[in-house]
Amino acid sequence: MEDIKYTVTAVILNDKGEVLAVSRKDNHNDFSLPGGWVDDKDTSLEIAICREIKEETGLLVKPTNLLQILSMHRGASMSYSYYVKEYEGEIETDEPHIVKWTDFEVIKNGSFGDWNTLVEMSVNNFGIIKNKE
Repeated sequence: MEDIKYTVTAVILNDKGEVLAVSRKDNHNDFSLPGGWVDDKDTSLEIAICREIKEETGLLVKPTNLLQILSMHRGASMSYSYYVKEYEGEIETDEPHIVKWTDFEVIKNGSFGDWNTLVEMSVNNFGIIKNKE
């Protein structure tokens, strides 16, 4: 039997209710949530998503500022999404992608659109996104 691999993604919102999106490294028009594979060195899923957020966006997140909002087995992987309650720092990264604030429609139109649709539903079910004024 093949080992299950784990992935993590993060929902980070600004004061305007926009979500932080990261483009694919090879396609700057294809956006998704920050995240990636859990590495062997990661001691927990929360540590993994904090590492991924730092690598991809430059923002600092403490594991205690996360709320797991979705988990599901997909193919050969188990995927988890977290809402980031608080973060520090400014967007800054050396990775070859674009990081921008946008709405969920943009990330739902990307490569992981089906997953991001489920994430948005979870965010709404948790009452996280407030109505835009």
